Amino acid sequence: MYLWNLFKKFSQKLVRQQRQKRLAFFFAGLCIFALAAPQLAPASAQSTQATVQEILDGNQVFIQNQRASVNDVARQQQQVRTGNSRTALLFNTGAVARLSANSVLNIGQCARLRQGTILINGAVNACSSSITTGVRGTTYLLEVDESGNQQVKVLEGEVVVKRNATPITDEDDQPTTETKPTVPKQTTPSTEKPNVTPTTAPKFKQFGSFPTVIPPRTTPRINTSNPPKGKPVEPLNGKPANDKPILQMEKPISPAQQPDEVVLKAGEKVEVNQGGALGIIQQLTENEFVSLLKGNLFEGFTNQIPGIDKVRSVFNGLFPGANFPISIPGIPIPNIPSIPGLPF
Repeated sequence: MYLWNLFKKFSQKLVRQQRQKRLAFFFAGLCIFALAAPQLAPASAQSTQATVQEILDGNQVFIQNQRASVNDVARQQQQVRTGNSRTALLFNTGAVARLSANSVLNIGQCARLRQGTILINGAVNACSSSITTGVRGTTYLLEVDESGNQQVKVLEGEVVVKRNATPITDEDDQPTTETKPTVPKQTTPSTEKPNVTPTTAPKFKQFGSFPTVIPPRTTPRINTSNPPKGKPVEPLNGKPANDKPILQMEKPISPAQQPDEVVLKAGEKVEVNQGGALGIIQQLTENEFVSLLKGNLFEGFTNQIPGIDKVRSVFNGLFPGANFPISIPGIPIPNIPSIPGLPF
């Protein structure tokens, strides 16, 4: 009996220790997840609205073709357009963006840039008609020119540029369908040719007939009937010199398979054509980086983008010894009065 009670107490103690270890592991994992949760924020944060924070160079900023002011909100399925002005936007996800002049942006599942240039800092996916960017707390630019060619340039972080399976279009992008005139079917056979009226007959561009002109023969004709003495004419055997063919037909070169997506790191760029074909990843040069930082998406704005410190770190790492063109004020340190010495 004594041994049984001793064994029972030992088992209960062992079970309690195992429970305590399990609880300790559980709370440790919960703490780790809580600390890592901000870093695991979804990259596909949907932008449902954007608030106008700042307007520069006049007042040519429009929401749904109506002149906008600071603190006006562009909601989902609405359009933000700039004329000669520039503007700063704050998305509902906390990300900030800046639009250059002559830009058109649609608010939706992604910030769709139809024309112009946008600078984005934060978790907002931008897109065009043919590509979509996937980001997580980064700073990059998307540019769409008038011809539909695009460029993505990353200043800090990483951006996944993915080719859209089907182009993104809006209602006003859809082409108008023309109705073709219906031609009535002939019910009764007729041996005579039907009279075609000028209204239903197809129009062809008429070209005048020109007389056929045979150019004069420039090369002398070889007279095979009376060959020159001592030099018999050899028949044409079609064998060229050095056993090389006269006309060599090359095999058609199959086009290279375009990648569906590329990953851009800090200081890299990629060009995309109208059809969404991704180009080769290239490195931003120092002059390109400096021109971006001195461009119209950085200069003149009152509030600096939140990730400017990270952009400076990337710039200094890529171009050591170069001066960062943007002055970032340091954190002011208050003057702390000195404590007088004690009398003893």
